[in-house]
Amino acid sequence: MAMLKIFVCLATLIALYAQAGTLKMDKVETINGVDLKSGKRDSVRTYQGHVSKVFGFPLESVRKGVVNFTEKCNNKFKDKRKYTDKVADCKYHNENLVESFYVRDLKPGYVADKGETERYIVGRMVYNRGSFGYYELVKVFDGVNSKGQKTVMIVQKMLEDKEVKQYISPKFEKESAFNKSTGVYTLTMLGPKETELSYDYKADTDHWILNKEVSIPQVFSSISKSINDLVKTVDAESTIQSRDLASTQQ
Repeated sequence: MAMLKIFVCLATLIALYAQAGTLKMDKVETINGVDLKSGKRDSVRTYQGHVSKVFGFPLESVRKGVVNFTEKCNNKFKDKRKYTDKVADCKYHNENLVESFYVRDLKPGYVADKGETERYIVGRMVYNRGSFGYYELVKVFDGVNSKGQKTVMIVQKMLEDKEVKQYISPKFEKESAFNKSTGVYTLTMLGPKETELSYDYKADTDHWILNKEVSIPQVFSSISKSINDLVKTVDAESTIQSRDLASTQQ
């Protein structure tokens, strides 16, 4: 019951945050199953993407398919890697990701949120007509929803340089066309071998090109492709994790 209350509180806080940041969307579209929205306030344009999918795998297998961040990158960019092995092959293709790496040894002093079971940093280097990088904070929450179903929420947030320094000694400074970005994965156990994934992406930018209406189709297309690639990756990794789990139980 206590865990249920914790998760309900988290859901309420997220809903209130979303309402507080409500803005009028001037473009709404669905591309290849991904629901997309964009709106602009002053000089900042917001992009949002959402997708839901049910996988025929246990919740734990799907969770592992979400958090294998370092296995997703572009093998063509091996020579651009600075912080990871230049020889190792990426398990799953990500068009613009050069490399990702975990930092789990965080500076002491932070207070874990209610229901939080894990917190770490992921450093990312990206190439898209130029090299840039940023750090993300990842938080994992275990809970139970109002229907009594087990849930896992994984929250990614792009950090500013001053925020990064609260947790680690950074290897590089943030450089990105987006001011802010968040990704929220909500996994719900529908049955022993059935899990629903709901993914919500949000990013803000004041980039002189990306914040213009003429850029929306291109950004929408990119977000749709990235989210669909993500779903395919989760599906593929969940398959592997489920096979490994089954073999250990035999």
